[in-house]
Amino acid sequence: MYIIIAGCGRIGSNLAKDLLDDGHDLVIVDRDKQRLDLLGTGLNATRILGIEYDLDILREAGIEHADVFLALTQNDSINITACQVAKDIFNVNTVVAKVADVSKEHIYKSLNIQYINPIKLGIEALKSRI
Repeated sequence: MYIIIAGCGRIGSNLAKDLLDDGHDLVIVDRDKQRLDLLGTGLNATRILGIEYDLDILREAGIEHADVFLALTQNDSINITACQVAKDIFNVNTVVAKVADVSKEHIYKSLNIQYINPIKLGIEALKSRI
């Protein structure tokens, strides 16, 4: 599959490595050059420095051909905007975001954006072990 990851933090970078190991084609977009540089030279993915929801940046990333778009930044406004652009403008089939602030989960729901909430998942996993 052709996958675009917007956001190269801990989740984005680790997921990128796993997806590449699974044989997927991958593009990573981040506005922070240092984060992209931290991926190192061994990661065989296209890296694009730019704003994660910018139409020209997303076109450069090949969003017209993307099977999956993942918005994994630390900013809910960026994740929500990027997902809406991917879903509504470029018609990407699978669009998923990471919730950064638990109190904003309702926004994702109201906009019908698929999401994961790592904080909630972590809490549930810990509680299940008590």
